[in-house]
Amino acid sequence: MELPSIKGLQALAALKKADSLSHAAVLLGATRSALSHRIAELERQLGVTLIRQAGRRAVLTDDAQALLLVMGDALDRIEAAIEPLRRRRQQLRISTVATFASHWLLPRLPDWQTRHPHIDLLISTSTRPVDLTAEDFDCALRHGLGKWEGLASTLLFRETLVPVGRPDVSDISKASMLIRARSRFRDWLRWWRACGLPGNPPTRGVIVETRAQAMDAVLAGAGITMMDEAYIKPYVAAGRLRTLGETIFLAEGYYLVVPDARRQPSEAVKLFKAWLLDQAAAH
Repeated sequence: MELPSIKGLQALAALKKADSLSHAAVLLGATRSALSHRIAELERQLGVTLIRQAGRRAVLTDDAQALLLVMGDALDRIEAAIEPLRRRRQQLRISTVATFASHWLLPRLPDWQTRHPHIDLLISTSTRPVDLTAEDFDCALRHGLGKWEGLASTLLFRETLVPVGRPDVSDISKASMLIRARSRFRDWLRWWRACGLPGNPPTRGVIVETRAQAMDAVLAGAGITMMDEAYIKPYVAAGRLRTLGETIFLAEGYYLVVPDARRQPSEAVKLFKAWLLDQAAAH
């Protein structure tokens, strides 16, 4: 059975609430002519008369009254069910890690909002691996070698390591207080070996959970840490941090990851990818 026009039913319901076709049109954000056409189409589909003229006013017929009575709040419930889907079409759900979000992505969001004000970003941070095939995310920003089975990944930029501290901190020595992130505990040794320095890094220090916490500790003056150059540029430019050695490049990088390499990404994901690559090129 062919279902009647939802727009026609909305027009009929609006006319019941209003005192005229003109007022009903305002309620729906349509023109009076468009409203009349919607009701006329509904009459054609149902094969009954739904409105009649009473002087200069259009009023509902008994058939129209009976139809709306049976429908009850069905239109409201349909709209309530559809609205979240409509909103989701204008949202991009992103999974990432806290440090990347805090020190790279979030500072760049004003540019995204200027370019794409119609797309809201919903950003979730987690230290655990996210299953993009099973969880409700459109894409993820991840660190690694870019080889994840069943996923399509696009390199944004390669990771770097450089030691940093506040401007008043002396150069690295055996007495230096190192701030290490538990998730990146070997960064100091990797950098030390890559630079060909003798012996081992200093052993004194503090261990925190994430690199975002390590950055906070360094800015507070608790010691020095190993950080990605992409995260520290604004702090160095502002004179709040200085580098304490050379920058090395790692094999790992930061990637935009989308589920199922065979599936065509949404328009919002395509726009986000283009924006990320533009930001990465300037980082």
